Amino acid sequence: MLRDKQATLQKMTAKPLPKKLNKEPLVDAVFEIRFSSSIPVSSVLPGFLFARINDGDKKIERLPAADIPIQMREFDPNLRFQPLLRLNWDRFLILIGDKSLAIACAIPYPGWQDFKSKIIEVINILKDSRIIETVSRFSLKYVDIIEGKNLSEQIQRVNVNLNVGNHILSSEQFGIRVEIRQNDYLNIVQIAAPSSVTLFDGQTRDGVLVAVDSISEQLTIDLTRFAEALADNLEAIHTSNKTMFFECLRPETITYLDPVYE
Repeated sequence: MLRDKQATLQKMTAKPLPKKLNKEPLVDAVFEIRFSSSIPVSSVLPGFLFARINDGDKKIERLPAADIPIQMREFDPNLRFQPLLRLNWDRFLILIGDKSLAIACAIPYPGWQDFKSKIIEVINILKDSRIIETVSRFSLKYVDIIEGKNLSEQIQRVNVNLNVGNHILSSEQFGIRVEIRQNDYLNIVQIAAPSSVTLFDGQTRDGVLVAVDSISEQLTIDLTRFAEALADNLEAIHTSNKTMFFECLRPETITYLDPVYE
């Protein structure tokens, strides 16, 4: 059934989706789950993960949100899912909160198959810990910066037609956020220009920002069942996110990014 959903999503594009882009615009990639637990996960899980992850360099860091009293974090919905600790693991980051866990990639992006395998590895370790009770949602977010020599060219990179009164957007600063439902996913799309992002290595990339956060919500599923279906769910949500991203680009922009097809 999940493979059928993925095939349906792929048919939504007039052309096949590129396998990769030689001019890679990606600046961030994050997978997140939100869950319920009877204990403060951030006080137990970091050590468990550190002990179970065998390969690569590892380091645990405390994040600023950890200094906020737990009562305040529970009361404020903007703080409830904030990561409190970060486990640096080679070219990946595991962000741990009391009700959330996220896995992020350092840039350059290692590719979907490598990212997917790390997500599955971490979730299986999480399952073995028996700390998490039920998963309430999972999401996959990609953030891209597509360069352009000026603001007008950056705007022309994206498939956006915006009028304000009688004025047509052409060379003005702008930012939009749109929630688009496709099949079982809510895609939160943010597009803004000009934008600037500093990468892990200190480099700065400027251009038009295209961020797609694909969310599967309103779940109540135990972690074991979630882990069993994870591989297929990851493929489906990745296809949804990728389809939405390329719908946000003009055909000439895709050509500019030098796509590689299977």
